[in-house]
Amino acid sequence: MSQPIQTSSATARPRILIVDDVHENLHALMNILRDDYAITAATSGDKAIELARREPQPDLILLDIKMPGMDGYSVLAHLKADPGTSDIPVIFVTALAESADEARGLKLGVADYITKPVNPDLLRLRVRTQLELRHYRRYPMRFDPTARSDPDHRPTLLMVDDVPDNIHELLESLKDDYRLLVACNGPKAIKLVEGPAPPDLVLLDILMPEMDGYETCRRIKALPTGNRIPVIFLTVADATLEKVKGFEVGAADYITKPFDIDEVRARVRTHLELARLRQGLETQVAQRTALLEQSEEKYRILADYSPNWEYWMAPDGGYLYMSPASLEVSGHAPAEFFADSALMESLIHPEDREAWLAREADMTASTDRGSLVFRIQARDGAEHWIENLCKPVFDEAGKYLGRRGSNRDITARRHAEQKVDFLTHRDPLTGLPNRSLFRELLTHAIAQAEVSHGQFALLFLDLDNFKTINESLGHSLGDQLLIGVGKRLQSLLPEGHAMARIGGDEFNLLLERDPNLPGIDLIAQHLIDALGEPFQIDGQSVYIGASIGIALYPADGLDGETLQSNADAALYQAKQQGRGILRFFSPEMTQRAKDRLTLEADLRRAIEGDELLLHYQPQIDLASGAVVGLEALVRWRHPQRGMIPPGAFIPLAEESGLVVRLGDWVLRRACRQIKTWLEAGLAPRQTAVNVSAVQLSRGQLVESVKDALRETGIPPDRLELEITESFVMLDRDQSFKALAELRALGVRLSIDDFGTGYSSLAYLQRIEVHKLKIDLSFVRDVTTNSGNASIVKAIIALGHSLGLEIIAEGVEEQDQADYLRAHRCDVMQGYLVSRPLPVEEITRFLKDDRPS
Repeated sequence: MSQPIQTSSATARPRILIVDDVHENLHALMNILRDDYAITAATSGDKAIELARREPQPDLILLDIKMPGMDGYSVLAHLKADPGTSDIPVIFVTALAESADEARGLKLGVADYITKPVNPDLLRLRVRTQLELRHYRRYPMRFDPTARSDPDHRPTLLMVDDVPDNIHELLESLKDDYRLLVACNGPKAIKLVEGPAPPDLVLLDILMPEMDGYETCRRIKALPTGNRIPVIFLTVADATLEKVKGFEVGAADYITKPFDIDEVRARVRTHLELARLRQGLETQVAQRTALLEQSEEKYRILADYSPNWEYWMAPDGGYLYMSPASLEVSGHAPAEFFADSALMESLIHPEDREAWLAREADMTASTDRGSLVFRIQARDGAEHWIENLCKPVFDEAGKYLGRRGSNRDITARRHAEQKVDFLTHRDPLTGLPNRSLFRELLTHAIAQAEVSHGQFALLFLDLDNFKTINESLGHSLGDQLLIGVGKRLQSLLPEGHAMARIGGDEFNLLLERDPNLPGIDLIAQHLIDALGEPFQIDGQSVYIGASIGIALYPADGLDGETLQSNADAALYQAKQQGRGILRFFSPEMTQRAKDRLTLEADLRRAIEGDELLLHYQPQIDLASGAVVGLEALVRWRHPQRGMIPPGAFIPLAEESGLVVRLGDWVLRRACRQIKTWLEAGLAPRQTAVNVSAVQLSRGQLVESVKDALRETGIPPDRLELEITESFVMLDRDQSFKALAELRALGVRLSIDDFGTGYSSLAYLQRIEVHKLKIDLSFVRDVTTNSGNASIVKAIIALGHSLGLEIIAEGVEEQDQADYLRAHRCDVMQGYLVSRPLPVEEITRFLKDDRPS
């Protein structure tokens, strides 16, 4: 056993303990590190443990694995079991390269691995990394990244490789712990780093066409954001020169192919933690620098010039000092105040003068009396808000010397506060109280009613069909309509009412139950009738209706939240029963509302779990009888309620916003199934997926389709998106743009329920869809209703004239199919062919349809 070898200047540099039973290995490592670190050496495990416990302790240990007696694993286990040495980072320096060996060490707590023969640059890098991490960890109060990070946020890894199969194993192994982004080349990786949500770490392949890993890393590091993102190269085991070159362009580390997943996890964790700690330090430095600069600026301003209107008033009421700022604020120079000590009083607003005189009555008070806010009228007639601070002045003997005061002009602040107060409590469009202020008014009304044993009604009013009017007339005219509704309601309501616009086209009203006034039901009906009268907007008559839900205090609730919930439930019942009517609250409505909330929570869980499934309904060519397409239809298999029909949960998904996640689920699942059928040679020409208008309004549809196509690799023309006419007209500019992008991808587009909406030739020509789908309401009685038969013929003729394929849905009888075939409809769908079938059954259906 050799004695410890201590280099010079040990106290000034980090201490490293090197443990190896081969002297040549010891000297090789010492020669690499001795210029930067204080080195101690041991040739056995026992001596290593002894030196690790001795003061001063090493800051890091380089430990060989294969040693006689006590091997590296045993030494590591002893060090980690001892509280006195457990926090010392240990790096194995070994010739072992088996995954099991690395996994064993990582499980025991080793910080990293260095493989023999040792690359000097790599060794220095990994030593610096672990020493820096230990430095941060030893000062948790100073550098605490957890205080600034979101515990629910998963770090994002960007994996860059031009051959996806190379990183498939990594993707599968890391997806549970990290958000994963994938780029197939350098330019795409750089674009993601420059984007709004850059990754936390980049795993970068070296050998890529056009732009290799070195150039990609160099460009990432040149970005303001990318400079802080650790980059780990993915390279082959014998590429020593490539590793060195990687460090020169800014790489933090490398991972050797073939991958050992435990090593990958360890390296990723290490560099993510180090990056977070560095960023925490940078943030603290930036914050403290900003505070220091701000403080210095304040002192500079105070030293150069004080903008406040300062004064010193003598015991007799005259002024001993007046700052020049008096002229700027009041329009009166200091000399005028010296000449007339009553000038200040004359400037004060009459409503605020009494408070000023009361404050000045006892000028000898030994304590200051806080601030006083009042208004003055300046020489030019402008009104200024002044905040006055003053306190008595005494000499060392306690003699009263007058009062020292300051007037820090708060007019701008006051106006800003009034504006903020208005924006906080008022609807900026109508000037009515908003939801926040109405909540206070409701609380006040309850408090008054409790004292007086009074009663009142809470009305929840919602305009009928406002969305349609807003879309057809435009938002500007829609705003004018809302203003008109607010004014008409205010003109009709009795005194003592309170009214608020709480959002969109919804209004809340408070009405006292006064025996001298008509009943609440008559007042509410009067409001409904009045809103049914036309509004004159820009010279045209606009008709609107309203529905009202009513909750009564105290019968329907003793607190504001309960009353509002019950009035909302009553409104929902009114709308369900035909709109344009009023409904009072009843317990049954509350139970139905609770059922809806429960169903929404269940649906949220169903999307995340395994309760949803797709059924597929075949689409048959009317000429050949062959299956040419399928429509994917979502079904919900509830664990307690069984199969829930789409009509019971699709509207709920749209109201709650869950339809976006539901739509993404359907899109991905359908594309995966298309891929499965393609591989089996069973896929029809297209499989259609319905798209909700909410998916478009959230602006995510195009990206969702791109992701699904990229994930599955199916040809885009195998996917068809069914879009309703209302979808297109909801936001025409955004709709046309999104549909043009989808068409450019090669996706097929179909207008669903054609004939029930706008049916405009103009938009059909602009969006260039591939297919029109005749709504089942026309198909159902096409052979018995001449009007519907004419509509069907017209749609077929219109579609064919535009070069579109025509499909009729809801075909249930043979004579319907015969009629459609006779009038050259292309495709039919309905129970005559088949009901929607689960995957297994529709797969058999497709097999049976194949030509023998």
